[in-house]
Amino acid sequence: MLSIFDNSLRIVNFTFLVIILGLTGSLIHGSSNGTHSRVNFALFASVFGLLFDSIYAIFANFITFFTWPILLFTLDFLNFVFTFAAATALAVGIRCHSCSDQSYLDGNSIINGSSDRCRKSQATVAFLYFSFFIFLAKIVFDIINLASSGSLFGSKKRPAVSQV
Repeated sequence: MLSIFDNSLRIVNFTFLVIILGLTGSLIHGSSNGTHSRVNFALFASVFGLLFDSIYAIFANFITFFTWPILLFTLDFLNFVFTFAAATALAVGIRCHSCSDQSYLDGNSIINGSSDRCRKSQATVAFLYFSFFIFLAKIVFDIINLASSGSLFGSKKRPAVSQV
């Protein structure tokens, strides 16, 4: 079973990832020039995070094999990388200016001249970075768990005389 701290981080991250999923889905649905690859990647990062963080946690709370520290670290690291890459790619793509500047809105291929799409894009970037920082905290937590369990640097405990 996962710790209460880990489960609480996963619940907060689930909320952020669902918001990201809704915002990116809305950006894809309302696109007039076809979908942009950066928005598609942000959608992928949110779905990957939901599957391998939130849904995985449900199984890990009931099946002890899924709480293997190396597996948890690997999945958290992949989520960390994907959310950072998606947030940074989308932030670079929209260049985060004022949504009331019409020349900025018209010149951006992700925003397509809409102040509504501009706000949705900026909110998506913010929530992706929130999710990224939660995954960063979880990676630190996973490394501490790996080191304390002996999985990272080998076993720290020597066998007792009765075990020899």
